[in-house]
This record gives sequence, C-alpha cells and structure tokens, in this order.
Amino acid sequence: MLSLVEEYVSGLQDSKAKDTAKGVKDGEFTVLQLVEALGLSLTSSQPHTRARGVQLLSEVLQECYGGLTEREVEVLIAFYENRLKDHYVITPPVLQGLRALTKCTALPPGSAVSMLRSLFQDVHVQVRLAFVKQNCVFLCDSFTELKGLGADFVFGFVQSMDGERDPRNLLLAFQIAKSIVHRGYDLGKFTEELFEVTSCYFPIDFSPPPNDPHGITREELILTLRDVLAGTPQFAEFLLPLIIEKLDSDVQSAKLDSLQTLTACVSQYEHKDLAEFLEGLWASLRREVFQTSSEKIESAGLAALTALTSCLSRSVLNSDSEDSLCIFLDLVLKDCKHHLCEPDLKLVWPSAKLLQAACSASNRASHIIVTAVVPSIIEQYNNRTQSVSLICFSQNIVRAFFMRFVWFPFWVFHVSRLAEKTASRAVSLFLDGDVSFLPDNSFPSDIQLLKVEVPQMDQLLLQLEELSCTCSHPPSYTSAAKCFAGLVNKRAPGQFVCTLLLVFRVYSVLDSESSSVRTQAFTLMIWVRVMLHVVYIVFHCVSLKLFSLLDDADLGPMAADGFSLLMSDSSDVLNRSCHADVRIMYRQRFFSENSAKLVQGFNAAPQEKKPNYLKALSNIVNKLPKQVQVTELPALLSLLLEALSCPDQGVQLSTLSCLEPVLIDPPAALIQQLEALVNRLLALTSSRAMNVRIVSLRCIHAVSRFPVLPFRARVLRALARPLDDKKRLVRDEAVQARSEWFLLGSPGGS
Repeated sequence: MLSLVEEYVSGLQDSKAKDTAKGVKDGEFTVLQLVEALGLSLTSSQPHTRARGVQLLSEVLQECYGGLTEREVEVLIAFYENRLKDHYVITPPVLQGLRALTKCTALPPGSAVSMLRSLFQDVHVQVRLAFVKQNCVFLCDSFTELKGLGADFVFGFVQSMDGERDPRNLLLAFQIAKSIVHRGYDLGKFTEELFEVTSCYFPIDFSPPPNDPHGITREELILTLRDVLAGTPQFAEFLLPLIIEKLDSDVQSAKLDSLQTLTACVSQYEHKDLAEFLEGLWASLRREVFQTSSEKIESAGLAALTALTSCLSRSVLNSDSEDSLCIFLDLVLKDCKHHLCEPDLKLVWPSAKLLQAACSASNRASHIIVTAVVPSIIEQYNNRTQSVSLICFSQNIVRAFFMRFVWFPFWVFHVSRLAEKTASRAVSLFLDGDVSFLPDNSFPSDIQLLKVEVPQMDQLLLQLEELSCTCSHPPSYTSAAKCFAGLVNKRAPGQFVCTLLLVFRVYSVLDSESSSVRTQAFTLMIWVRVMLHVVYIVFHCVSLKLFSLLDDADLGPMAADGFSLLMSDSSDVLNRSCHADVRIMYRQRFFSENSAKLVQGFNAAPQEKKPNYLKALSNIVNKLPKQVQVTELPALLSLLLEALSCPDQGVQLSTLSCLEPVLIDPPAALIQQLEALVNRLLALTSSRAMNVRIVSLRCIHAVSRFPVLPFRARVLRALARPLDDKKRLVRDEAVQARSEWFLLGSPGGS
C-alpha cells in the first residue's frame, strides 16, 4: 500500500489508483488505512503534492464507495471538510471525493447539511474552474435533507451561482433553484437575492455552438428557468415588473418568452399578488395585440390575458380586499369596447380578440363582459345605417358571444324568484346541516339575500356568536363574526339591547389574559364595531375598548390593524350593495372624536407600545378624504413624522401615502418641520421594501418645491445610492427626484 501511494503521489504512475482501489476491494487494506498511509503526502509543504494524495483517495472512493460503513463515511466526510480549508488546488479532488460519498447508502444523518455548510463557507465557488462549479452544483442537488438548512442553504446556493456563465452549470443551477422553490424551502430574507441571481439570465439568449458535445439547447434553458421564476408567488413583486420591462423590448424572442412566462406564473398566483401590477400588465398585453407584427406574439398575448383573467376569477376575496377581476375587466372594457362601434375597423378585430380571450377565462368574466358588450353590438346590428362590413362584424361577434349570452349572473330572469328560497336554504344549512340542495350548485353569485326576511334570526345569531367565540379555525370564526355583525346591522334600533349584552360578554373574555379565545373574541368585537356605527352607545363602548387594547401585550398589534378595518368599506359585508346601513361621513366623525385620544395614548404609552399607536393613527388618517387630511395634518404632524421612523413597513407606507398628496400644497406647519421630514424621507430611500423606496423618493421629489436649498448637497449625496438600485422603478423615481434637486438654485430651477 505504501508503495502504491508513493508511486501515485510522485506523479510517476496514475494507473496505481486502480491498483489501490483493487486492494481495498480485495480486503488487503481498508479505506481508513489508506488515509493513514497518505499522512506524509498530506503534510507536505507543496500544495500539488497534497492535492495528489487527496486525488488518489477520491479516485479509490469512486470505485469503492458501495462497501463503506457508516463510521468510515463519517470519518471521510470530516477528512474532506478539513481539506476544504487547504490550498485552492486541493479543492477539485476534495469535491470529487465528496461527490462519491453522496452515493453511499450508509450516509450518516446530518452529513448532507454538514457537507453543504463546509462548501458554502470554505469554497468560493464563483471564482473556481468549471469542473469545481459543476461538482458543487451537483452536490447541492444530491441530498433530500437540505430543507433543514432553510435560508442558510438558499444564501449559500445564491453565492455559488452568482456570475455563472457555463451553460452546463447554469442548467444544473436552474434545476436546483427549481427544487428550492417547488419543494417549499424557507427562502427567508434571501427571496429577492435568489430571484436576482436567476432572473439576470432572463430572457435566455444562449445559442449553442455547432456540434456542441454537451447537447444543451436554448429551449431547455428557457423552460428550466421559467419553472424557477414561475414556481412561487414570493417572486411576484419582482417578476411582474421585469416582465413588463421585457415586453417593451424590440427583440421578438424576448417578448415571446416574457408572455409565456407570464402565462406560467399566474397559474401559481392569487389576486393579491397581481393587484399592484394589473394596469401595467394590461397596457403591455393590449399593445402586443393592437400593434403586433407576429402571430406568435399575438397568440401568446391572448393566452396570457386568458390566464391572467382566470387567476383573478378563481381567487378567494378577503373581507378587506378589492374585487381585482372587476378592476381589471374595467380596464379591458374601457380600452376595447368603444372600438366595437367605430366605423374604422382597424382595431375592431384586435379588440374583439382581447374581449373573447378575457371572456373565455371563466363564467364570471364572461358575465361581466357580455353584460357590457352584447347590448351595444346588437344595437349596431339593428342599425340599418351602418356599413355592411360593420354589420357583418356584428353578426360574427354576436355568434362568438352567443352561448355565453344565453347562459347570462338566464339568471337575470330568475334572481328575484330565488332570493327568498336561497336565504331559507342557507340558514337551514347552517342551523340544521341540510345539504340536500347543494348538488345542484346552481345559485348565482350576486343573489342579494338580505332583501328578504331571514328566518330563525335569534337562533341563528346565538349559533353564530358561539361559533365565532369558540372555533379555532380563523376563516370560520372570522366569517361567523362577519355574518353576526351583518345581521345585527339590519335590525331595528330598538333591538340592540342584546347586542350590547354581547359586547359586555366579549369584554369579559378580552379582560381575561389567560383565555385561549381572546383573538376570536376580538375578531367578533371589531366586526360588531364596524357594522354598528349607527348605534352610538355600542359604537362608543367598543371604540373605548379598542383604544385600551393598544396597550395589550398580545392583542395590541391586532387592535392597531383593526383601525384600518373600522375606516374601510368591507366588500362582502359593509357596503350598500349588501344593503348595509352605512352612515355618511362616519370616518370623519370617528377621526374627530378619537384623534385626541390617540395622541394622548401615544404620549403616555411605554416605548415598546408606541408603534401600536402610530400604526393606528396611520391607518385612520390614510382612509380620510384628502381635504380632511390637509386640514388635520398640523395637529398630527409630529406623530406622523414619528411614524416614518417606525420599523413597521406597513406603517411607513401608509404614512408616506398620507404625506404624498399633502406635499403638493403643504401647510405652514409642515414647512417648519422640513429638516425632520427630509431626514426621515432620506432614510426610507434605503428601505428593504421596494414600495417604501418608491414613495419616499416621490415625496423627496415633491419636497424640492419647498425652500430647501440648504439641504441640496446632503440630498444629492443621499440620492446617489438609489440611482444604482436593483429595481428599475426605483431608479426611475431616483432619477426624477435627483434631477429636480440638482436644478435647485440654478437659473430656471426651483
């Protein structure tokens, strides 16, 4: 054995590796004895000699890994991990050996995590040879227990992939990234970093060389990268702006890839992931169909529109969420409907294609579009003064919509008859468990149940109260609370004694810090408060309790969020379409009666509870009409400036949204606080949240109209950083703001 080691390490006989492996297989010596025999070469002062020793062991392991015991594998892993700290020329044979060990059936528990930690800590993968990179990437994909590393593994993988150019390694890296997002790894704070390190290759522009021996194709890279980018809704806030940006490209392949990626990603998304980007996405899709020079691009654009509309149609709306489908289809109808009635037919068919693509996404989408479009088309068809071509078009488009139209929320003639019957069945379902009517599943979504008398009201309210206060399932107890509040909202004013008694019962639960259902009780209380602003005594009692809960260790943050709910219309309960009793100016009245309490509470609260008061104030002010905000701002300015320093990003964004319109015509009190305002706004331009960075830059831009020349140099220095922001939207705002500040004091400037 010693002779074999000496001849191999000296570089005289590479074939001695096979002879050494044969000796291990034949039982002449063990792998651990071989490690001991390598001791002299591994202590050599020459890195290449040490590398030859490790190379011999790794080549032997490639032949003999199957017969290793768990103890031997454990010792070898420790040996290799220690060798990773050695000279960089030793890294390739170490990785080769680790790769062999990953195939062992006797791999000890936890060894995968240990090996990957060592790789990420001791191997600077992005500066190594392609062979080293390929081995590292292979190792990353060889284990099933890496999920336990969580964000640490994601960070290590991002480091290993950064700057990669070799298509072989890119394909492997995309496959690993796909596994990370599809297997539900905890991305932690490295979500954006993982997106950036993969999306920098989008869209793929790789063209394989002639006679490529590796057989990697551009299509293979495109599809694997698409699986990564579209694999998780956590990428939505980064991917959708990127797609909008790439659709502005003149490169046809980039447009096609972007549209197909959009189609793929929206299948994983919900309406909340898309809401912020609907206007930009529609503008891009409309342009690709209206101005297309390629049938492929047009078809991909229509497919993306269908997928996008389908996503918005299937999303489950929360009580405080807007109906994104209606918002989106309003954009579509606004830009397409009028073209259907114009004598110039240039945009008629593109508009019809867009409407049909959206219409085909779901029954609900088709109802909205058919209701808006078909009557005007029929009118055009019946108008004999129209041109023959437009009449022919009307015939064709009516045929296209015909089946949808015949189905159509048919129900128009039958909503009114089913309302009372459906109300009775719904109550029977809840109280008695009667499901006999459910298989028909034929009730339209817009039946206005509460136009009719609800049967068994008292029993129904008791059951709803019990469910809302005892159930541990959040959607169930929240829905029960909203049902309870919605029903009592419609009761006569003289019937609210029982509601007041309910409030006192809820108080007793909230006051018991040991109670396990305080969250449920709070949810019921806040919804009763939302729906009963019409009854002053209930309104006043619940408001006082809500203020007191801002100091509660457990419910304080929830109470602060509750103020946003109080100031908002609820899409499914508190709105006039549900026949709720909604009083005018209740937001202004609530603010005028309670803003002083918030200020007093903030001043008296301990430091750790102050963020709750700031969040509550921000939630209230943000929901007020703009003219009221301007009037009330001076008295609240010190607290709003304090809110800008609150670590809660929701508070920051809400406060910035309050300040932005006020900065157009600022009150004198704001001018007097310029230094504090500028300091806080500049700090927020470095926020981790992209939306906070954008709005703070807009506010900085608006502040340039004030007498702020003394701040010019400081602001220009601070705005240099967002000019290099990773996000284009942030860079755009930074350029506009810095340009305005740069002109301060110059002829023609501010």
